[in-house]
Amino acid sequence: MLERMLKSYVDNRCELPDECMRHLPYYKTLKIFSAPAEMRSQLMAEYLDDWYHASRREPYYDSHKRGDQFTGYWAWEAAAITYILEIDDTSYRNAKFYPADLVDFARSINAPLAAQPAPENFGLRAKSGTACPKAGMWETLDIPLQHRRFEQGEIMQATDAAYGLTVWRYLST
Repeated sequence: MLERMLKSYVDNRCELPDECMRHLPYYKTLKIFSAPAEMRSQLMAEYLDDWYHASRREPYYDSHKRGDQFTGYWAWEAAAITYILEIDDTSYRNAKFYPADLVDFARSINAPLAAQPAPENFGLRAKSGTACPKAGMWETLDIPLQHRRFEQGEIMQATDAAYGLTVWRYLST
């Protein structure tokens, strides 16, 4: 299921497997991906009807009865598949576990449905520990931002990045 979702966003994905690592409930989503567009809405409605019972082997199943922190049951994958495949969700948008608001939000902001090229103004970036590709002012993408001038070929030093790897972004000459 995840490979099929990623295929929309990542070019040259591997051949799609015919199995799911977690058979239930996710195996039924494979039929939705391979079905003709006019059948997808019905198949998703059926998937959502069976979703909770089919989830009985998942750790979240019946968590509302265990006194755990409970945030509800949501078929997040149904929302993602609905959005990616542009399925009309009219027939199942009120289904018990379907996060219709999430799909509505994605549609309202025109979230990308497929892989898109990086914007041209993405800018030059380099990892710490590598040779500077272009002389000039650079900044880290860490918090707080740090600015430093590097000469071409100079090793771009690491800073103490809060998230591990330091990435530098080119600003100007």
